[in-house]
Amino acid sequence: MNDTTAATKLKKQYSIRRYLTLNLIGLSLVMTVLPGVFVYFDAAHEVEEIFDANLAQSTRVLHGIINRESIKHKQAILDSLHLKDGLEGEDEDTHEYERKLAFQIWDGETLVIKSPFAPSRPLSKLSSGFSSVDIEGDQWRAFTLYSVHDEWWLILAERTDIRVELTNEISNSHILPIIIFIPILALFVWFVTKKGLAPLNRIATKVKARSYRNLKKVEDPESPLEVNDLLLEINHLFTHLNDAHERERRFVGDAAHELRTPLASLLIHTENAIDESEGGELEESLIGMKHGIARLSHLVGQLLSLSRTEGNLSQEQFSQVNAGELCEQAYNSLLDKALGKQQKMILSISDEKCLLQGNAALLSSLLRNVLDNAIRYTPDKGAVEVSCSRESNKVIICISDSGPGIPAELRERVRDRFYRVTGSGQQGSGLGLSIVDKIAGIHGAKWQLLDSDLGGLCVRFEFDISTDTPT
Repeated sequence: MNDTTAATKLKKQYSIRRYLTLNLIGLSLVMTVLPGVFVYFDAAHEVEEIFDANLAQSTRVLHGIINRESIKHKQAILDSLHLKDGLEGEDEDTHEYERKLAFQIWDGETLVIKSPFAPSRPLSKLSSGFSSVDIEGDQWRAFTLYSVHDEWWLILAERTDIRVELTNEISNSHILPIIIFIPILALFVWFVTKKGLAPLNRIATKVKARSYRNLKKVEDPESPLEVNDLLLEINHLFTHLNDAHERERRFVGDAAHELRTPLASLLIHTENAIDESEGGELEESLIGMKHGIARLSHLVGQLLSLSRTEGNLSQEQFSQVNAGELCEQAYNSLLDKALGKQQKMILSISDEKCLLQGNAALLSSLLRNVLDNAIRYTPDKGAVEVSCSRESNKVIICISDSGPGIPAELRERVRDRFYRVTGSGQQGSGLGLSIVDKIAGIHGAKWQLLDSDLGGLCVRFEFDISTDTPT
């Protein structure tokens, strides 16, 4: 699976926090909306029951008060209802619902009496019980009672919008707090899920901050029980990776170290054979063998250096080193090799001490690798320069040559192991710049491959200096 496919797969994965937040809020909404709907219909049903009961009771009260004898005093009855003269306006003693309540008394098809706001047509069919009727666009709910004694029909009715208004008021008084509660609930759920998942984020941050060389156990004393298993498995994996890394490093180191002695002995015997040979094809073959052994010895040395750079060296183990002295030592160690090719060697070290925190052995290996490459790839009678200077809080080391250089499009690839630029005419293992990259990474140094003023390649290193490093 390539990186693009892996990245696409990760994008399709869901967020635990989003999953919990959305599902908890959704469930809460369902659990609040359903009771709200139930409350509404239950309130509507109860309102219907109460109003129907009230209609029936009021009709029976009206039946007990009004009879054929008392109906002779019709005007007095109307006066007692505060509706004298067919009052159409409202005063402080009237209620808005009075216009929505009405009663009628029918003697056959004759309207005996009605309330002023009641319609003139019957509010219901002249049959006992409850009924609903639509009159002039208004819905009425009525209760009809037949008086056996007076032989007439009593109808008491009310407009149904009274019931709707009351149902809405009751429902709103219950649903409104729920609506206000939902945003608070969402905020609370978000906060709780964020706090609950904080240990995972904390562990992820700790693991992200690790380098591949730091395979120590991840410690988090505040992790909850549910995260402990994950933490234990991560530490178990780190332990196995560390063991495997150590085995690999020891193998490379041991193998390289064991190969150096027989190769050195073989090289000596080959040189002796060349000296004692009388020339001809035997000498030519021995010289070819010598070059092959020299290449193999160089590869073993590179593998040993690579093994050392793969160790668990941390910056806590650094000491103060003088970069200028290390450059001078690398210059002197390879001076004879350069003179053998009649190359001009230039050493430029600033008077100001270039002190930094690092590992002297690794930095020496870094400088020798780069300088050895510069000498090998620079043609005979060329020039190689080593410079070290201090700029503000940085130490700058540059190794330049007059060789063929490296094309700009290949300057990143040469950092990879065993990659070599074809057509250079030089033999090598392709490990030199990979080792350089490892050592620079350990020291937190930035390095670049640039065009040299000498016409070839310039390898520039930039080391940060801590503010408390003495000058």
